[in-house]
Amino acid sequence: MGKYPVVPVQVGELTGFRKTVSLPDPCFGQLKTSSKIKLKVGQWDTVVEIIRNSSDKRILLSEDLLLKSGLFNGTECFSKVEGNSLKLGPLIGLFTSRKHISRLNRQDASFRTLEILKASQKARTVLYHFSIRNLQWNTNTINGTIFNPISQKWEKRILPFPDVLYDRASGRAYRKYEDHVLARNKMDEMKIPKVNAVHYFDKWDLSRHLGRYRDVKEYLPETYKYTPLHLKKMLKRNPIIYLKAAIGSMGTRIMRLESKGNKYKYSVYRKTLQTGQSFSLQRVNHKVADFFGNDQVIMQQGIRLIQVNKGNVDMRATVQRNSKGKLEINSIAVRIGKEGFPITSSRTGSNIVRLDEFMEKHGNHYSDKLEDKIHQFLIRIYQRIEDIYGPFGEMGIDFGVDTSGNIYFIESNAKPAKDSLYQSFDRKTIDRAFRNPMEYAKQLSGFQS
Repeated sequence: MGKYPVVPVQVGELTGFRKTVSLPDPCFGQLKTSSKIKLKVGQWDTVVEIIRNSSDKRILLSEDLLLKSGLFNGTECFSKVEGNSLKLGPLIGLFTSRKHISRLNRQDASFRTLEILKASQKARTVLYHFSIRNLQWNTNTINGTIFNPISQKWEKRILPFPDVLYDRASGRAYRKYEDHVLARNKMDEMKIPKVNAVHYFDKWDLSRHLGRYRDVKEYLPETYKYTPLHLKKMLKRNPIIYLKAAIGSMGTRIMRLESKGNKYKYSVYRKTLQTGQSFSLQRVNHKVADFFGNDQVIMQQGIRLIQVNKGNVDMRATVQRNSKGKLEINSIAVRIGKEGFPITSSRTGSNIVRLDEFMEKHGNHYSDKLEDKIHQFLIRIYQRIEDIYGPFGEMGIDFGVDTSGNIYFIESNAKPAKDSLYQSFDRKTIDRAFRNPMEYAKQLSGFQS
């Protein structure tokens, strides 16, 4: 990148030396010295002796440097010479849950973890996983879990803080997540670039900010903070509304409420569909309090979504930045819900198909330009969210189309799980969805060749 070439290399072990790096002739020739240089891996650096070797792309580190850097004999990555410094990487730290780390340590990686590993290997990035308990601030290191390319096993290893943070951990501004908040603040102070500017969205905060932009206002359903008084007023304007936890939910913290004459019908999904009705709005408010507990709740205008077999239809787009930092719409999955269910998702048994398949089968009622309008909407929403919070390498965007062909934004996800994509798209699209964040991280770190 720039005037300093980025070169693919394989790391090996140099025996019989300490604090020494053996460099191939092409790499050695780029240095301004033939004695000592600074070796950098992630946020760690140290001064080392250098010697030559006759290979083209093998950089050998003495055993002590392998241990300090967290790299393995056999690690494939990139090198970059800058003056009298040699950088190896990029080191990408995937911040995750303790449960996830426990699974890796048992050699029980999920399909998603294996997809990320495969993408990382193809991109030649050095990826490791860590949870809040693995941060060691006193030594400025992370007791991470990383895949050993020689043993083909997940192993615990002391690693430097990364070049780039890929934050897929929980942890919001709740008391039980205070340590997550502090950890993220400390990593911000270290100026570690992030794949995504924020790790979650507050639905109320996002709606409020998006409402200030004229070019996306047409896509936004009427949204307010929930209070019993506001609920009464909103039901007068909208016979159907959705109540949602402002933070998180994975589809489990949503209530559909319909006003029909002097009766109120509600439905929620928690492992199974649960429905009820009441003639008293006061009782409905009690039900809301029981269901959401202490969560902040928003109220959203119900959209008359297009339907298939009386099931609501909505869509999940995966939008990402690629290796050049350019936006691309990786996929648009259409989720056809079950009759009466308040949400559409893979967990509720929704049928999931690609947008082109859906349009071919059901699109005769809609304008030929609908797909173009959807693409324009997705790019515009993505860019406006970046204007609010900062750059994103990937984002899941949920949206719906009403019976008149109008597009409505539903919500965004800063940690797209890619479940709908995985169930409905081809191998090439899936591979690209997992590869793009790795390539974008390379660009952020300066290791993009």
